[in-house]
Amino acid sequence: MTLDTDGISTGDDRPDFVNIVVRVAPDKMSATLSLTPVVGRPGVLTMQHLRVALEDAGVVRGIDAAALKGVVTDYSKAIRGMPETVPVARGVPAAAEGVGALRILVKYITIPEEVRLLLTCKHAFDAITLAPKFQRVDKGTVIARRAEGTPSLVGYDIFGSPLEPPVVEILGASNTIVERQNVYIASHTFTAATTGVVYTDTNGIPCVFPLDFNGVVEVSVSQDKMSVELTAIPPGERGTMPSFQVIHTMLKEHGVVYGINPEALDLFMDQVKGEITEKAVCIVAQGTPPVTGENGRVEFCFNTDPSPAPTIAEDGSADYKNINIVNLVTSGTVLAKLYPAQKGTPGKNVIGNVVAALDGIPARLPVGANTAVPPEDPNSLVAVADGIATYDGTSVNVSAGYVISGDVDFKTGNIKYDNSIMINGDIKSGFEVECGGDLQVKGIIEDCKVTVKGNVLCKFGFVGTGKGTITAGGNINLGFMKNQTVIAGGNVNIAKEALNCNITAAKAITVYGHPLSVAGGTLASHGSITVRTVGNISGAKTTLQIDPEPELLEEMNKIKAVIEQQKENVKKIENMIKGMPPAEQVKNKEHVRKLKNTIIALRQQIAAQEEKARLQNILMNKFENAFIRIDRIAYPGTTIKFGNMNMSLSDTLQGGKTIRVINQEVRVYSDRPIRPAKPKEGE
Repeated sequence: MTLDTDGISTGDDRPDFVNIVVRVAPDKMSATLSLTPVVGRPGVLTMQHLRVALEDAGVVRGIDAAALKGVVTDYSKAIRGMPETVPVARGVPAAAEGVGALRILVKYITIPEEVRLLLTCKHAFDAITLAPKFQRVDKGTVIARRAEGTPSLVGYDIFGSPLEPPVVEILGASNTIVERQNVYIASHTFTAATTGVVYTDTNGIPCVFPLDFNGVVEVSVSQDKMSVELTAIPPGERGTMPSFQVIHTMLKEHGVVYGINPEALDLFMDQVKGEITEKAVCIVAQGTPPVTGENGRVEFCFNTDPSPAPTIAEDGSADYKNINIVNLVTSGTVLAKLYPAQKGTPGKNVIGNVVAALDGIPARLPVGANTAVPPEDPNSLVAVADGIATYDGTSVNVSAGYVISGDVDFKTGNIKYDNSIMINGDIKSGFEVECGGDLQVKGIIEDCKVTVKGNVLCKFGFVGTGKGTITAGGNINLGFMKNQTVIAGGNVNIAKEALNCNITAAKAITVYGHPLSVAGGTLASHGSITVRTVGNISGAKTTLQIDPEPELLEEMNKIKAVIEQQKENVKKIENMIKGMPPAEQVKNKEHVRKLKNTIIALRQQIAAQEEKARLQNILMNKFENAFIRIDRIAYPGTTIKFGNMNMSLSDTLQGGKTIRVINQEVRVYSDRPIRPAKPKEGE
């Protein structure tokens, strides 16, 4: 019997009553039988027939006797034919060596996200969040063992040819030492090749990631080299911290030779020796910064403040007795002293280099008219003529002044002078004083008309029956005031009280009076008003008002004037049309049409100007920086005004209050908590 090209056996010695075909798989690992009866030729099929057919086909191993027996039985029972194929032989495949179970003997990291985090760390402290999940392993530590596996087995095909088992590489299966991912592998044992932490790769094989378990001290020198910072990173399991000598060496290596603070370093070492669990930071060295030299300065020997505050006594009273704004000087009087700029003091940084210092900025004496710097004293400014000394913000000038030794009365008549005036007495009722500079009055100003281009200081008071006025382009400073009117282009300061007075100031009004400040009259300012007491228990009508800025008022007045003029023009044109007879209107209808169009245009312009006035009114009533301050008390009868917004007091308002406009609403704020009065004995 022979095999055909398809692995099918044929032969003359087969039974003539049946055709037996043997089919062998291409890999020679299995065979099947196919039986086809020959019509008209009966016979009995035996096991021997089948074995001979298989043997003829070369199949000698893996024959399934039970399957052959089943074929014989089925054939004897079959009426028509047999199944096409029947498996009757199967080879035995070779078996590779079996891999033993791997057992990791230490705590390790296996979650991929945690492994990725671990691989970014350098010190144990960096992996502190993972610390509960791993342990320190040192070089030589056995971290895992693999159990013995099953031996390999030789297989065979159905022709009886042997099949060699596949070779499988098993880590650690041999005695040869292999190093992989910081792990020595040999004889089924995995040993750490360095100190670190165990983790597993994607195949579950243990690896060691090198991790520094010792504490670390980092030295950081500031960019300007003026300070040194030590940062201690605490050790991990069984780790140690650097010694004092090591830290000293590190400082030297960074060039730190100056400004080391021994106490700070000792304190830092005490922290390092202890069981620190978080980073410790300490400044252990600081350079000496350079000191900029003091700037030169000028010290004036006379009062240069055009709006001086009065002197406040311990009992709260105030006065202007020892203050001057008109300063009489004689030739040779020292007006100012110069203090030269000082040299700077160099510093030194922590690496021992000198840090240069800036010298102070020189000042200069403000030399002006009739003043000079004497050669024998270059740091002094003196007057070279008799007169009045003033400082305009740039230079000191001595100008001719007018000094009246007594009162302004019938002996002197009215006074008009282009420069500053000093009056050592009073200004009596009915007289006028007009001054082109500053005016200082030592006594009282009565019912007079006083006009001053600069500032006014009246050391006592301004009193009368209400016929007196003081108008100043600058500040007005008065001891007290009663029944009179003042108008200032700057500030108004009253040392004591202002009773039934009208006070207007472009900037601020301050009444220092204690306990009585303001009762009756109107105080109007564009900036702020500060008083201690307003009104009295009798309910004196007193008004404190903040007016819009003059520029805003001026603009509003211009807008109103335009509106009034345009309304007047409309009225004139309307009267012109009404005065024309009907026939003339018909005759001159084109002219009438133009007049009516002019009225429409004027009314449109009026509407635009009225909208502009509305917006201007909003702007005028913002009062963003304005305020009214009441230090002690405001009595009923007091009216608070901010533009067209009013607040009338029907109850007593205790002091320590500031009144402002917020979002177009007058609001009262407490500047400090009001302490309740102490109860009397027996209450």
